[in-house]
Amino acid sequence: MTADRTAHALNPELTPDGRKRWLATLKQVFSGKTPWPWTSHGQRDDVRVAVCELGTDILAPRTARRFVVDVLCRWDMPDVRDDVELVVCELVANAINHGLRNTAHLAPIRLLMFGMSRSLLCMVLDPSSEPTRPRSLDRTAETGRGLQVVAGISERWGWSPLPTGKAVWASFTAPAPPEPAVTPAITRTQPAAAPAFGAPAMPAPMPPGGVRRTVSPARPGFTCAS
Repeated sequence: MTADRTAHALNPELTPDGRKRWLATLKQVFSGKTPWPWTSHGQRDDVRVAVCELGTDILAPRTARRFVVDVLCRWDMPDVRDDVELVVCELVANAINHGLRNTAHLAPIRLLMFGMSRSLLCMVLDPSSEPTRPRSLDRTAETGRGLQVVAGISERWGWSPLPTGKAVWASFTAPAPPEPAVTPAITRTQPAAAPAFGAPAMPAPMPPGGVRRTVSPARPGFTCAS
């Protein structure tokens, strides 16, 4: 089965038994000396799980990217999409180029995604037990920078041996959604009502010179000095 066919055949929603299986793998990876990679609050029972079984050909990284886009859309985490796509592509390519060496059989490469609150963990399983280490930086080499990219983009990354093969993982934290904007309340003031015709006029302030002019209420327009 090619990588593309696998992607279309797999539904990221797992059965309860399937979810339990991959949560057990998660506990195997982060048990003992490997610290739990997330800082978000929440219970581990609330972890969301999505799994994609990939092929072992050159189409696998492209399939992994499509799977990442679909899962992040379902989980409403679009802000980390670009970083996760790039990191997962590098992890899958590294598994194909190095994780299939010296293996008696070509076990499938799997991409696991775990989400809890705003935290995300991507994990690639391959059948090789060889350690995963970044290469020494060679400025003239055209390849070999994949793990440097993973280390530079992800929040944390690492690898752990499994009973069969190993798991290479990277974690991310999506920013919290913005709070809705609060529109300030507008206070409207009513203008003061004009005095009724015939009402006594309010005295005006005394102008310089001591002369003040008032309007007689009985005869509008007639002014007198006081």
